[in-house]
Amino acid sequence: MRRTLPLILTAFLAACASSGESPQSGAATATATPAADPGPTRFTGRTLVYECDKGEFIARTGPGEMALWLDDRYVVLSQVRSGSGAKYQEGDTLFWSKGDTAILDDGDTHYRNCQLNPRRVPWEDARRRGVDFRATGNEPGWHLEVHEGDRLLFVGDYGATRHLFDNPRSDHQHERITYTASKGDDLIQVTAEKKRCQDTMQGDFYPMTVDVRLNEYHYRGCGMTLDHPWE
Repeated sequence: MRRTLPLILTAFLAACASSGESPQSGAATATATPAADPGPTRFTGRTLVYECDKGEFIARTGPGEMALWLDDRYVVLSQVRSGSGAKYQEGDTLFWSKGDTAILDDGDTHYRNCQLNPRRVPWEDARRRGVDFRATGNEPGWHLEVHEGDRLLFVGDYGATRHLFDNPRSDHQHERITYTASKGDDLIQVTAEKKRCQDTMQGDFYPMTVDVRLNEYHYRGCGMTLDHPWE
């Protein structure tokens, strides 16, 4: 037995050494692995909607610049140094923001007490992308966007499902717009009527009541046509 005990102890120490464990603590020693280089950070633009005391404007940030959509034109401002907040300027047009508030000086026009309205962002972003009609609904959350004569996109189940249709057919009547499109076994029919509609979740009002039938599914919501005054 006296000869066997040293052999057992030697084997135990050898096992601990090979497994990375310390016989004193009984804990494993972690091996550091260098973190992978994530590469350069990709800048993601952000659309902003500001409502002010006298008027409103749409902005979109970019790397070192900001685009502004005003009532009569579109202008790009360059970012400039600021002691606090974010500041952009081009000629006599100056934008300055801090948190959710901003001011804008556009020549002799001054926008004050400007506040962000995030609920309008999806609609104004769609307008900026050239969408002609947009609608949305709840339970489950869905939205659709129509580029006239080009494509119709339906996103359902809070973004879990997507259906993209090419060349949707449209019919514009005085009080009603209809869109129909098909792809494979999928068929979508959209009817938008000029009846005031209230969002059931956020309470916002829209000028059109929208009915969507996608295959065997039926959706109801609100929508509106989008103009593009900057084109």
